[in-house]
Amino acid sequence: MLNPSEVTPVPWRNGAGTTRELAADPSGETLWRISVADLLEDAPFSVFPGVDRLFTALGPLRLTINGTTTDLDRGGQIRFAGEDAVTVSLDQPTQALNVMTRRGRYRAEVVLRAPAADRSAGVAATVDLGGQIADVFLTALA
Repeated sequence: MLNPSEVTPVPWRNGAGTTRELAADPSGETLWRISVADLLEDAPFSVFPGVDRLFTALGPLRLTINGTTTDLDRGGQIRFAGEDAVTVSLDQPTQALNVMTRRGRYRAEVVLRAPAADRSAGVAATVDLGGQIADVFLTALA
């Protein structure tokens, strides 16, 4: 089980926040990556061309993607392209689970469950979110 609290945060590519990389494609091709972002203040997201992102809020927040604003509560999910212009707005610091996949190569799904609930078959990674578990599924497309 992956535990974000055991991973040292590193700066985002754009320097506007930090993330905790929990797992990544071992081939070195960056076909997929699972991380938890520490969202401490309003900030723009880094750009990742050719990557699709599945973003799961771990607390209330507001994302603006290419000018369209979406409010997410804990467990809310949204997909967007790594090229999209994205900013986060916060009423209080929180975190988010971020699964990035190389477009056309993998597709991600995240299912949140209680710690006592059974793990589903086919899970690529399990993340301990403190009081909740995230099962991450990765499907190869090509």
